[in-house]
Amino acid sequence: MQRDTNQYIYRQLYNHLKSDMLASKYESHEKLPSKRTMAKHMNVSVNSVKAAYEQLLAEGYIYTEERKGYFVEPLDKLIINPDAQNLRTSYESAAEINYDYSFSHMSTDISEFPIDIWTKLTKRVFQDYDHYLSSIPNVKGPIELRQSIAKLVSYQRGVQCHPEQIIIGSGTNTLLMKLIQLMSENVRIAVENPGYSRFRDILKQTHTQMAPISLDNKGISIEGIKNAQPDAIIVTPSHQFPMGTIMPVSRRISLLNWASKTQSYIIEDDYDSEFKYETDNIPSLFSFDKNERVIYLGTFSKTLMPALRISYMILPTKLVGKFEAQNQSAIPDFSILNALTLNLLIKDGYYEKHLKKMHQIYGKKRAYLIEQLEMIFGENIDIKDTQAGLHFIIEVVSPYSYEEIESRAKEYKLELYTINRFNVTALQNNSERKILIIGFSKIEQQQIPDAVQRLKKVINATSGTI
Repeated sequence: MQRDTNQYIYRQLYNHLKSDMLASKYESHEKLPSKRTMAKHMNVSVNSVKAAYEQLLAEGYIYTEERKGYFVEPLDKLIINPDAQNLRTSYESAAEINYDYSFSHMSTDISEFPIDIWTKLTKRVFQDYDHYLSSIPNVKGPIELRQSIAKLVSYQRGVQCHPEQIIIGSGTNTLLMKLIQLMSENVRIAVENPGYSRFRDILKQTHTQMAPISLDNKGISIEGIKNAQPDAIIVTPSHQFPMGTIMPVSRRISLLNWASKTQSYIIEDDYDSEFKYETDNIPSLFSFDKNERVIYLGTFSKTLMPALRISYMILPTKLVGKFEAQNQSAIPDFSILNALTLNLLIKDGYYEKHLKKMHQIYGKKRAYLIEQLEMIFGENIDIKDTQAGLHFIIEVVSPYSYEEIESRAKEYKLELYTINRFNVTALQNNSERKILIIGFSKIEQQQIPDAVQRLKKVINATSGTI
């Protein structure tokens, strides 16, 4: 047998015999050569043959009879559908695009993640919280983290709540699905249009009735809500996604009054409220609520990194008991190790320090990006800057459709999203002015001038290729 230094001898023999059996080169119940005979024939050790036979035995390719030896199990020939193979080949050939530059709104700058501190705190978790790590945790998440979050949202977002109201989850999408399960079977939920497309996908997946509501200059339309008569609405008041509108107090009060009168719920997605430039943070909608009609969704994806997969939901008191009853046997879908490490990060003050640092970094990136856009595009750009969050929108003049812009961006290896991604129905391309979503968290500061030049090539018909 040919020796392969990258593979144990017994493994080569095992694979050789298995292939022959699957190819029906052996008859059912055929006796295999003895270990000594096979070893001599294949020029390997008896121990290698013994290990190969034992592996085949464990997987059910062969069986033994006492004092008689090893025999081949009857195996039907595996049916292989050629159409299925073609589909697999097509799927496996698809590869992700490696972008040179990113204007993605979904990313963060992980180069600044406090990895050394995180590693140190993770070691502490193993020392101090072994009882959590060795058992199935509470579905709502460890009480220590929920206590830390309760304090955090109190001074950062004006949210007053008890730790018992907080539910930890592996993302706001997962928490929204759990929330839908708490509501009545025929619930009708309104969404912002344009708005977060993944929330709409969840509503479709759960067969929840959806009512798209248009926006005005103050956010979601109150008249649109009244006309649609939903049981609940999902809003992003601190920094509307994707248009960036900050909902003023007047609209917040109108929204809360509607919810109180109709006994409906407002689901507040406060996804990147931590970043506000030049002025202080605006208190959350939850902080204005006096009638327990607001359900709060928060996440650490924007402040730390999306891969952490830790978000949280704050329920009105009357829904807490219902959630506990429905999920008493459920197993948490998040990493308990990450959750406990995050608790220490918050508790020891590292999280707030990191947040302040990232606020400065993102603020500089944002200002420099706007400067470059204005310089390179001149009068052919309108920047809708709301001085908040990790993205803003621009209007540019382009002869291309939204689909063509998205396609050209991929060709130019520029990660870019248009407003079309977030509209319920695709926009008609009857205008030269196109709305683009410009995120600035992932892009490096020194990349910004080249990235803006690349953007100009994407939307400008007179530009050549790279």
